[in-house]
Amino acid sequence: MKERGNFWMRFFDRYAGIPIVWFLSLVKRANKAKGGMNSILVIKIGAIGDTLLLAPVLKAIKNAHPKASLTVIGSKNNYEVLNRYSFIDSLKTFEVSKVIKEPSYFFRFMKDVNSREYDVVMDFESWPRLSAIVAFFVGTGRKIGFRTKAQFKHLIFDAAVPHDSSRHEIENYMSLANAIGVGTDPQLKISGTSLKSVPSFKIKFPIQDSEKIFVEDLFKRENFLFDNLILLHPWSSGYKGHLKEWGAENFARLAGLLAKDGYIIGITGTKDNQLAAGNIVNACPDNVISFCGRFTLGQTAYLIKKSRLLITVNTGIMHLGAALNHPMIALHGPAGVVRWGPVGSSNACNIESDFACAPCLNLGFEYPCKHGGCMDAIKVETVLQKAHEILQQNNATKESLIAQEAQSIH
Repeated sequence: MKERGNFWMRFFDRYAGIPIVWFLSLVKRANKAKGGMNSILVIKIGAIGDTLLLAPVLKAIKNAHPKASLTVIGSKNNYEVLNRYSFIDSLKTFEVSKVIKEPSYFFRFMKDVNSREYDVVMDFESWPRLSAIVAFFVGTGRKIGFRTKAQFKHLIFDAAVPHDSSRHEIENYMSLANAIGVGTDPQLKISGTSLKSVPSFKIKFPIQDSEKIFVEDLFKRENFLFDNLILLHPWSSGYKGHLKEWGAENFARLAGLLAKDGYIIGITGTKDNQLAAGNIVNACPDNVISFCGRFTLGQTAYLIKKSRLLITVNTGIMHLGAALNHPMIALHGPAGVVRWGPVGSSNACNIESDFACAPCLNLGFEYPCKHGGCMDAIKVETVLQKAHEILQQNNATKESLIAQEAQSIH
């Protein structure tokens, strides 16, 4: 069963989750803070983008409590992200879809989690009730999570931190980390440059050698070149994710115009995107290639690093591009820069819709419209012009570096 953006799982979480949370709040026992911090359990079962934003905060937690064992409960959605960070001592994968199909799985999973004791349990999800329920059934540790308006999950925590809809999600994560003594500057603002200049909160995504080799070998076999490669990522997952997309027609037109300039256009995505990507390729077959379903997340990360430019909608790949500090154009409509924009990158260019009601998303499901339209307010010519500016600037920088190397040799 698909977990990300699944209607029935969201339906179950709301209409069964809220009553369960209310009931558990009546029978919960208080867990007081202990003197030491020997074992920390973090729950994060969300998507790739959310998890990339959390990664530097997890590292800050480990740095603040270096002797503590850090265990993270993730999911199939974010395993590829969490599994590559060495500061996570233990990673447990919670198969969310199994809870509905096989309720006994939940109790087997919790038995495994409870095979050790924890001093604190931190739920970094902002709205799903399921993560709070998981926290409740952890037998030890003080429970800490978000108090999010109209979500009710805070009722079963021992301590709740207000979730602020006016600031970036990474700042909310920081505020939750502060609850266990992880020092962060409350003056950090996403709209400024301060987050870019704080090394401990710079997002990183390690790429494995095997992932690099796979991509290099494929390009050699199929005679692809990296030199003039521009990547397009038109897709967004999650609840009503299509409303965050720019439309295949816009991407097809942009791909055609860039291909005429001599660039090779690669389209990234999953197997689910292959058909739609094929339509873009068919609309402009010269120099346009679909990579959908051919690479893992780590391999896609290396492909991004080898490209000249990434153009993407606001989704997990956007946060991956930011983590790589790669030249990128990010297109925003319902999901705005202030709440969900790229973090820690000096090479990200944001283009926002000028629609009157955009952005509208806080937690990710508050769409006031059924059919969208705000993304179409972003013009192809605007994106094309910005792409040319970035590519020319990068060319100038590259030529300057070559000239400097030549001078140093002589």
